[in-house]
Amino acid sequence: MIYRIDCDRDWKKIVNSSPSMGALPRQTKYGSAPNLIPFGEAFPDKLVDPADYKEVIQECHDQMIFPMYHQKAAWGPDGFQWNQDGLGYCWTWSGTGSVMNCRAREGKPTILLSPVSMGWLVNWRNRGNYLESFIEGAMERGIAPMEYTPDQHSMDYKNYVKGWEEAALNYRIAEAWDSDTDSMIQHAISILRCGVDGYIAYNWWGHALSLVGVRWDESVANNLVWVIRNSHDEDDFIELTGSKGIPDELYGIRATLTI
Repeated sequence: MIYRIDCDRDWKKIVNSSPSMGALPRQTKYGSAPNLIPFGEAFPDKLVDPADYKEVIQECHDQMIFPMYHQKAAWGPDGFQWNQDGLGYCWTWSGTGSVMNCRAREGKPTILLSPVSMGWLVNWRNRGNYLESFIEGAMERGIAPMEYTPDQHSMDYKNYVKGWEEAALNYRIAEAWDSDTDSMIQHAISILRCGVDGYIAYNWWGHALSLVGVRWDESVANNLVWVIRNSHDEDDFIELTGSKGIPDELYGIRATLTI
């Protein structure tokens, strides 16, 4: 069942009912991170004209271009529960989901990856992190398959299956796009149109998620419904509306590297 939430009206209820505080606010500026490609600057021809949003969104649903369709067909079918189980690790649950979405779009085998295996980025503590840190770490060392972490919520890496660090090297990010806060709606829709999901965060929630699609609905703010994969034990997508539904930061995991 898909739940739709009005962020402008119910954002306090969302924070109180689903506290996260796992995503730390961005510290850098658009275009300044050396490991990220500024989407609008590098691919200005791919930017969707705001006048075409409705038509483009419908086209992406009709042709099943949005990442939500790749995810459903691969690692996240109906009823699948993606659950950080109270850990302050939304930054890696969402980032890992984005990497698996990318692999699905690339036509690579469906392999569940282990978010908790990225705990080395925070010295194996239960704490929040920056989204850019996850991207850099996943470019450098990759994400271990779930089979190497029998308890998917355990940060006790000494009990992981031997060889997990070597296996993780097979699941690295090769390329990631950056998006501009000042043009967030345009960049988000343009990146989604490429079949690439948005690895996103909301400062008001302190939470990271995966943006996997958008719907056109003229009864809501900006006419847009943001389709999200959360990591709080939902068995389907959630839909966010309102001006607060616009991400505060968004990165597109464009390509993965397999050695």
